[in-house]
Amino acid sequence: MPATPSTSALMKTSMVLRFGASILQRISGGFVSQVLLLVGDSASNANLFYKTKFLAEDTFAFAERDGRTMLVVNDMEKGRAEKESSVDDVRSFAEFGYRDLVRETNDRNKAFTILLSRVLEALSADGVVVEGQLPVLYADGLRAEGHALCIDPYLLVGDRRRKSASEIAAIEQAQAATQKAMARAIELISSSGEKGGMLHIDGIPLTSERIQGEIEALLLWEGMDTSQGPIVAGGTGAADPHWLGSGPLRAGEAIVIDIFPRSKRTRYFADMTRTVVKGPAPEPLKAMFKATARALDAALAVIGPGVDGSEVHGAVREVFAEAGFEGEGPGARFIHGTGHGIGLEIHESPSIGTRQVELRPGDVVTVEPGLYDSEVGGIRLEDLVVVTDEGFQDLTDFPRQLEV
Repeated sequence: MPATPSTSALMKTSMVLRFGASILQRISGGFVSQVLLLVGDSASNANLFYKTKFLAEDTFAFAERDGRTMLVVNDMEKGRAEKESSVDDVRSFAEFGYRDLVRETNDRNKAFTILLSRVLEALSADGVVVEGQLPVLYADGLRAEGHALCIDPYLLVGDRRRKSASEIAAIEQAQAATQKAMARAIELISSSGEKGGMLHIDGIPLTSERIQGEIEALLLWEGMDTSQGPIVAGGTGAADPHWLGSGPLRAGEAIVIDIFPRSKRTRYFADMTRTVVKGPAPEPLKAMFKATARALDAALAVIGPGVDGSEVHGAVREVFAEAGFEGEGPGARFIHGTGHGIGLEIHESPSIGTRQVELRPGDVVTVEPGLYDSEVGGIRLEDLVVVTDEGFQDLTDFPRQLEV
């Protein structure tokens, strides 16, 4: 799925080396008695799940000092946290007097802030490193309790970027399920008939919604969550890279299928895109598809450790320029970055685009060139690869075929 990062998001890759990493180095180096503190729910906070491997929709706290980790959860969740989490020490809210604090303050938010303060005091923290998304309510409350906070908006970006063998295996499993869903989607299109220019199955118009439903049903059986997609976009509407698609699909028009589910068990995402046409494709779509396939191959030929991501992006743009898809005026254009990291979030560091960023072993990135023309539609092809010591491994093993 193509990323459209904000300016701040584009700064993450370079700034984490100068800002976030230096803070964590001070913690691990023992120069100061700082504690890493994460607060929230791990269903929506990827950093919390990354550090704890404990999935919960209720708010809890994680603290780390000198390599020792602590999880503080509500009383009901303590037993499950002890079984499922990866932390050294699991404590309950009751162990820090939370119920008494609620009675004394008559304010659950204030009571929880005092609980956090007690956790930090138990760890003898001189200072606290927190995420940029820590609620202001807790940040102000902790400062009022006398704690010095160091806010790092790029906390753990570098750590999460370097995927371990187990993380890569989780992504590979998710990608395998995604490929099954892609095969099902293309099978539906390939087996459809044409009536009045529209695609039909068993006399019923084949719609984007029908294929999306089939994709979601298959992925549900595979243990995947598809709440953020998938994209099945046909016709000229597919010139918008993030349009999910809707309505009847037509013969002779490009259908962009972009599937990016998350494993319910591991929480890791997958991502792949293919574009197909039912029946003979018009010449403009053939030219766009040919150039996009060549651009994907050119990008893959460049990827490897030590390579700057902007070189990968440049290889894609060079192919498109040679094919006549650059410049001003009407026609198909490449309007987004070449790729992005993927992991516990669908868009992670590093971004592959115009900004300089050195690719490293352990990076798992999408490579997704595309061409878009509001008069014709869109073509996008996307593989998911992991950068290795020797080059890269393509986690996508699926044919590229325009006409089906």
